[in-house]
Amino acid sequence: MDETKLISHSKFLDFKSAKSPAGHDWYYVKRTNDKETHDSAVVITTLVKKDGEYNFLFLKTKRPPIYGENKAPFCIESPAGLIGDIDKEETLSECAKKELLEEAGISADKIFVELINSSTSAGLSSETLSYVTAIVENYDVISKPVSDGGIIYERFFVPAKNIRNYIDELDQKENSVAAATLCGVFLALKRL
Repeated sequence: MDETKLISHSKFLDFKSAKSPAGHDWYYVKRTNDKETHDSAVVITTLVKKDGEYNFLFLKTKRPPIYGENKAPFCIESPAGLIGDIDKEETLSECAKKELLEEAGISADKIFVELINSSTSAGLSSETLSYVTAIVENYDVISKPVSDGGIIYERFFVPAKNIRNYIDELDQKENSVAAATLCGVFLALKRL
């Protein structure tokens, strides 16, 4: 492996450099929880059965990089979390269950691992994601969800049968949609 250089360190991100194939310095960020043996984070695409039909659970968030750069006031996301941010030995499934309970207050009946080691933005970050589909057969909020320091603005459901129309009709000036959320929806459709 080529040598990397730490430029700056913070609690959740390191700013680093490595040599490009042409020998130039390439700057990027790395999650501090990221181990070489697993992905940095998990995206939890959640299908909740309500009134006999499956619905996608989404979070409407206020992300400082998105609104700070005037991209959109809100971002549409799926529940997600950093693997091993508290418990360094945490597994992918344990993280997915913990984050779903924390961010939505619900517990999954089934978890399906859909994809691992997916790059988020290979030119900007070493972060990779795992995608899981969580199936909730009996919707019941069992604990109060967190707002994650005001980041999570709202939780809402979209009927699975209407997901394509919902995505097509989103007001893109009002809402940015996380690419990880779109990927997760695509992967979860096979579970319906």
